[in-house]
Amino acid sequence: MIRKITKRIIVALVMITLVGVVAVVFAIVARFQSDKRSSPRTEARMQDGVEFGKTTNQQGCIDEGLKRGSRMALFDWDDQGDNEDFVLGCLKSSAPSPGFCDGVPSGVKNIFVDWTKKKCEKINMVEPICTGIFDQQIRFCEH
Repeated sequence: MIRKITKRIIVALVMITLVGVVAVVFAIVARFQSDKRSSPRTEARMQDGVEFGKTTNQQGCIDEGLKRGSRMALFDWDDQGDNEDFVLGCLKSSAPSPGFCDGVPSGVKNIFVDWTKKKCEKINMVEPICTGIFDQQIRFCEH
């Protein structure tokens, strides 16, 4: 009798864990697939990026985003979001960089391989700011 109860508890815990994992994965996929609501501010930052992108290549967009990000405060969410919009707009209009999307994981795969975190550690930059920039590279390369 106790074995049956123990087995049922274990099965229930496994099911709850699986449902939780699936919910988290769907939430993250939705985040990467949904476009931000367009506000005048978002549109302006993306347009700034588009204009800058006409003068550089894809790697130049990332480099500029990292340069701008290095001057930001850790908890300045508005500036970080603006910078991410700038980078995404820039990538859309920039010249191709050889190998730019080689080895870039999908948004879902990045959860498991921490590609953005490793890129940020390599350049020794604060994660929330840095990972947001490399997230734009993931978004760009997925399309």
